[in-house]
Amino acid sequence: MKINAVGKLALVAAFCFLFTACTPTFECGTWAFNGTPTGNAFPLSSAFTFNPAGCGQSCPESQDVMIQMTWVYDEATHTQLYASDQPQGGRSDADGWNIDRINGAAYGYYGLQNNGTFYSGWNVPGGPGTANTLYDEPGGWPANTYFYAVDVAVCYGSSTCNNKILGYYFWSYILDSSDVGQKFITAPAWKDLDTEFQSALTAWNNWAPTSGTEDDGTGTFPHANAFPALSDL
Repeated sequence: MKINAVGKLALVAAFCFLFTACTPTFECGTWAFNGTPTGNAFPLSSAFTFNPAGCGQSCPESQDVMIQMTWVYDEATHTQLYASDQPQGGRSDADGWNIDRINGAAYGYYGLQNNGTFYSGWNVPGGPGTANTLYDEPGGWPANTYFYAVDVAVCYGSSTCNNKILGYYFWSYILDSSDVGQKFITAPAWKDLDTEFQSALTAWNNWAPTSGTEDDGTGTFPHANAFPALSDL
């Protein structure tokens, strides 16, 4: 992606955030984001509390979890960077967005281990009225790097609302020329980022059958697992 595209994305983000001029994405609940950059790291929590009644739904006994997509750009070298091992653009969409995972994770749901359980240090699942919380601490990036992320709350294991998207949240930070992190935009996401998310899911699903053995220390799969079709509630 060319550097002018980086500037354009940053400008659009700032415009949406400051002037609320962009159409918001679907949200069926509320977000609570907390975090402050420390050095070049950004320890944070991103929590979504599902309110099905606010959207005319019930979704009894549903569980919601997170999927996170990221976009990382080195302004000095004009190249995309990736948080986990992959060929340049191997599981990213055309704009450089990709589903975040640790190396060896066969699932794209954030914090879902290969043994089928969610690691509480990364994602504590929620439900109606109970926060679904993602924990992250990106860091180690070089100076002059842009780090953007979108957290997406999704019904997982629900008898009536399974595979439904409940809301989207955009957060970001920028590493300055001294490699010190500066908080940038943190706000509910806006339209087009939901479309970008679908592109990132497609990129993951195209890559998954070719990934080779995935072993995160809790279990082994012959290759990564594709996402089901996901759509707004």
